[in-house]
Amino acid sequence: MKTFIVTVAGTERFDGEAPYTYVVAASDITSAISKATAYHALSLDQRLCDLEIDHLCTYEGIPPTNCGYYWNDLRAEESRGPGE
Repeated sequence: MKTFIVTVAGTERFDGEAPYTYVVAASDITSAISKATAYHALSLDQRLCDLEIDHLCTYEGIPPTNCGYYWNDLRAEESRGPGE
């Protein structure tokens, strides 16, 4: 599995909030986007059709040490499995 950064903007963007950035483990960028958007939609009770991916801020890797923004590490969530 590779590590990807995925940035998702939901309906909170209409209130001036910044998008959410997730770090996920996935085999490819498409799978990474799917994991991050599903997590975002479920955790914030939003519809998938209301979400937008910031493709300029979605890529393979991890955020740099002093990136200047907060990010959510979903890799630990994935390793625990459902219900743990």
